[in-house]
Amino acid sequence: MPADRRFLLLCGGEILVVAAGDLVVALVLQVIVLAAVLKSRRGYPVFVLAAGLFAGVIYAAGSIALLGLAVALGCGYLVLVLRNYRLARWAAGGDA
Repeated sequence: MPADRRFLLLCGGEILVVAAGDLVVALVLQVIVLAAVLKSRRGYPVFVLAAGLFAGVIYAAGSIALLGLAVALGCGYLVLVLRNYRLARWAAGGDA
């Protein structure tokens, strides 16, 4: 399957994931959508296990898990921004 077609399939699947309305159902749909577009499924079982565990935690903990998710995503974003900044400084010849 061509890369542009796979990308469009992923976009359409993500619309279904967002429209699910329930976070646990959305996580299950996410696993199915990714299975449809991946070329190599080498790390896929680990992703399925992690998504399943995360869906179980969210189902059990309720809305407090969403707060934890927001904090984790915020920290991950901060790490990526700092890594990008260090990489840009290194590429410019500065000391990283």
